Amino acid sequence: MGSQAAKPFKESLGRLGVLLLPSLKMKSLSTRGKTYEQELHDFLVANFSGYTVASGNIAGFWKDSKGRQHYGEHMEYRVGFLSEEKIPLLENFISELARDLDEESIFWETGEDAWLIYAKNRQPS
Repeated sequence: MGSQAAKPFKESLGRLGVLLLPSLKMKSLSTRGKTYEQELHDFLVANFSGYTVASGNIAGFWKDSKGRQHYGEHMEYRVGFLSEEKIPLLENFISELARDLDEESIFWETGEDAWLIYAKNRQPS
């Protein structure tokens, strides 16, 4: 079979993180001249070596703290973390992105836990 060691059958990408972002807003331009989609792409590739995105029939329904019902269509981003030390880096980016998109919060899931990450400098209403 040769003298090279066999590659492993599988390789861990670490813990999984999933976030849902408003699909139409992600296509709009930021104040930096790129789409938010492109900015997120650049951030995830630079800091996490990659990601997966799904779009289509991803819809969410929720009630806010005042009992108002909301609906949104989303893009689902999935990213693997080899080091949990990088999770706060992404959570901070998500908080800034929520602010820039004028979203109160962004749905964020890690492992079995689900979270709302609130927009930077904004409290839940």
